[in-house]
Amino acid sequence: MELMCCTKPLMEISDWIAIGAVLINGGLAFWIVRTIQNKLANKRVLKDHFIAEIKEVREQYKCQLNNLYSGKCKPKELLPWFKLMNIKVNDLMTLVNQKYKIDKEKLKPYQTDLRNVVTESEDYINNFKQNREIEFSDKSKTDIIQFQQLNNSIFNELIVSVNDFN
Repeated sequence: MELMCCTKPLMEISDWIAIGAVLINGGLAFWIVRTIQNKLANKRVLKDHFIAEIKEVREQYKCQLNNLYSGKCKPKELLPWFKLMNIKVNDLMTLVNQKYKIDKEKLKPYQTDLRNVVTESEDYINNFKQNREIEFSDKSKTDIIQFQQLNNSIFNELIVSVNDFN
């Protein structure tokens, strides 16, 4: 009786190469997925930051419009507020333009038209010297409301534009 001895190795070199290729491809796939997920997360965080900034600017204008409408503003306090808002809006819109190619002038109605509606009204001019709280006339209130009707959607348009950018 003859004993047969198995001299064939359990795995050939080609099997080891195939296993190595699977491990390398798996590691590479894992690295690519992680890198893409991190990039997408970073993009989302940046978008969320800009959207929060836009919402904050909208809220500041909304509060000021409510104060104007209810007669809680003094003329000499409004000009510095408009200047500070212009600085904030210009900074925000410059960055949003650089990152998302959104028109830097998108909020110009709030920067110029609103200021003109307020500061060129007779109510503002008549109260400027004494710096009394401005009680706007019905005509001025109508102008403020019309401004809001024409321009209220600008902030939502900005948010959508930032969010839709790839």
